[in-house]
This record gives sequence, structure tokens and C-alpha cells, in this order.
Amino acid sequence: MMDAKQQRFQGFRPGTIPPHIEPTYRAFAMDEVAREATLEAMEQNGMRPFENARDDFTIVDVSIPPLATKKKKKKKKNKKKKNKKNKDEEVVPEVVAEAVEEEAVVEEVPQWRSFETMKEAIDAGWKPGQSFSFRAKDVKGQQLKEQGKVDPTTALGQRGSATLQDNIAEAARLAGGGNGN
Repeated sequence: MMDAKQQRFQGFRPGTIPPHIEPTYRAFAMDEVAREATLEAMEQNGMRPFENARDDFTIVDVSIPPLATKKKKKKKKNKKKKNKKNKDEEVVPEVVAEAVEEEAVVEEVPQWRSFETMKEAIDAGWKPGQSFSFRAKDVKGQQLKEQGKVDPTTALGQRGSATLQDNIAEAARLAGGGNGN
């Protein structure tokens, strides 16, 4: 949205996005964030996305936060002062609270709204800057091997060697450095 607000559109004041273009900017923002987040999650989980993975997967099951609701104001209890006379004819102020009926208000926790597509979520009121969750479908990548967890018995050659000495001999043989003995 910031880039859109920096653009100048003919017939509109600077910083104003034409209403017919705003849904396109919203869709682009949601799509861009979802794709970047998916690729970042893949890398954090030891996967390398294929070159065209960014364009190939689809985003489904989009959930957006509930609409903001106005909070109800609580009723205040009114307090009245009554003067009460003591035995010695002294006036002592006494506070008496009036009973105010309060309805038992059960506040429901607002539920996130779920949609099958990004377009439905945008049409329901999602705006850039708000949270959303989604599920990426058909994401393609390759699982990377963790460094430092290479099994030394099968690291070199086609026939696994049992000891480090055998691995060194196998490496020398493969490099053409002799018969390996």
C-alpha cells in the first residue's frame, strides 16, 4: 500500500488510491507476503525450493482476524451519601450503594474467519498490515542434508568402508593415488 500511496494517479490527489485499483494492490500484497513467508519457512526447515517454486504453488485456506468490535461501556454504580445521626446528635455521613442490575455478559472470543481463496478474504475486508494465515499447496523443493551428520562408513566409494583408515585408502584409490594399501 505504501508504494501505491506514493504513486500519482491522474484525477486523484497525491496519496489517494483510486477505489477501482485498491483491490488489486491488496491482492498483490497478500500474495507477495504469503509466497515470501512460504519460501522462508522452507529454508528454515532445511529445504531448498526449486527455481520456479515461487510461481508454481497455490495458496488456499486463508484465515483473517475477526472484524474489530466496539467495546460496551460498563455501567457505573451510583453512590449516594446519607446523613445519619449518632446518639450524640452528631451527623455522620454514610455511603449507601444503590443496586444496579447488571446483565450477565458472556464475552465470546472472536473467531478468525476462514476462506478458501485469497480473493474471498480480501473481499471480506482484509487490508495490508493485518495478520492472516494460509496453507500453501503443491510446494516443490529438495530436502537438504544436514552438514556434520555424514556417516563416515558410507561417505566414500560405492562399497562402504568400516573405518577411517579404510576411508582414507578408498579416497586415495578413487583419486588415482595408488592401489589403496
